[in-house]
Amino acid sequence: MAAFTLRAVSSRPAGETFDRLVDWDAHSAAIPLTTLRHAGAPARGQEFVARTGWGRWGFDDPMRVELFRPPAGDAEGALPGLVEIAKTGRVVGGRVRWTVTPADGGSVVEWQQELTIPWLPRLADPVVGLVGRLAYRAGLRRLLR
Repeated sequence: MAAFTLRAVSSRPAGETFDRLVDWDAHSAAIPLTTLRHAGAPARGQEFVARTGWGRWGFDDPMRVELFRPPAGDAEGALPGLVEIAKTGRVVGGRVRWTVTPADGGSVVEWQQELTIPWLPRLADPVVGLVGRLAYRAGLRRLLR
């Protein structure tokens, strides 16, 4: 398993930042070669699939929202927003957890990710972690623009 944590500061209020991070259609626009298919508004229990690939070459990454709590407000000290997602596929597994914490002048995002590629040897975990960190950092930046 590869694990990493990303931290990003946004000038937007916590509620707006949280809404950007749970806008699944925005994920499709922010993450190259990936399209999210979902039904309905983001909520606990929601299942969706990220299709990553080019043409007929690619894979599905099914996920389930296990925890969904918007921030309690935008003022510093308010309860942070929290989302936890389980990656339930055979190609990519793991968990994603992010918080959006109100801060003076905006908000702070902490994104924690565990990635498991079951068909790769564990020896490859450092490379998986590096590639994942770089890809998710770029996607997070795009989502927060």
